[in-house]
Formats: sequence, C-alpha cells, structure tokens
Amino acid sequence: MNYICILPVGEIREETLISLGKGLEEVLGFSYRISPPINISDFSYNAEREQYNAEDIITEIAENMPVTAKKLLGVIDVDLFVPGLNFVFGIAETNSAVISLARLKPEFYSKEKDETLFRERVLKEAIHELGHTFGLHHCPDKTCVMHFSNCLEDTDSKSTYFCRNCCIIISRKLSRYY
Repeated sequence: MNYICILPVGEIREETLISLGKGLEEVLGFSYRISPPINISDFSYNAEREQYNAEDIITEIAENMPVTAKKLLGVIDVDLFVPGLNFVFGIAETNSAVISLARLKPEFYSKEKDETLFRERVLKEAIHELGHTFGLHHCPDKTCVMHFSNCLEDTDSKSTYFCRNCCIIISRKLSRYY
C-alpha cells in the first residue's frame, strides 16, 4: 500500500494531523494514516539550549515506521535543533522525516493565534521534508516548497507546491510508487 504514516510524537491535536494528512494527499497524491502517538526519550533534550536534538528524534521515530508505509512523518510540538544551527523546522533522512510545530505557531513569536496560517506552515514544512525523502534538494526558487527556510518569513513566502523543475523531478520519483 502506498501511504504516508503520520506519527504524532507526544500530544498533537487530531485536527492538526487530519488537516495535514488531507493536504499531503492533495499535493503528493498519497493517502495517509495516523499512527497512535509515541513519546520520545529524554536523551534528545539539551537542557542548555532548551531544545531537542532533531537527529536523535528522527533516529528514534524511524524505528516506528510500519512495513506497509512508504514514508514516515513524525510531528512533534517541541523546539528542535541540529548541531550547527540555532533551530530547525524539521529534518529528513531516507524514508523518515520529522517536523516541529513549535516555531510554526504565531503565538511562539507573541503574535495572535491564527489557525489557518499555522496549518499552512505545517503543510509546507511537511511537504518540504517529505520532498527530501523522495530525493529532492533545496531549490533556489523562493516560491517553491523546496526552498530552504532560514526563517519563518521564508516559509510564509513559499508555496505548498513544487516549482516546475522540482515538479518534473518529483513526478519521476513518484511514478515508481504508482
């Protein structure tokens, strides 16, 4: 079966997961299944930074990928980092990706809550990280979902869709799944 497994890590609102799954279906053409939530071990937490190491988390969640799934997307609501960067919205490797909801919320920046904006950001970052699992790299087109987001403004200015060049590449890669 060709589906993306959405894995809540910790407590994630069901509405957020369903909205994300429907968006992934629309853009990538894969159905989705939401797995029961898991908790992460404390070893990924860096008290000095008050953040979680995304590399440790992705290694831990990859162990939960169902055999029948094509890709695994972990969704977590803590602030993530990788060594060398102040923070990341998400990371990907091979068939697994993880995104953090923390910095995608307007409230994180003392702004008014905006559910529509939040869900759009979540979808963009999920598509971006899953794009990496399909072999796509960062794109120079600032409107392409594969453009690197160095800050939230970068995420807000890009689309939820692939640019023409990335669309050609992803279409070739996705064709072997159908």
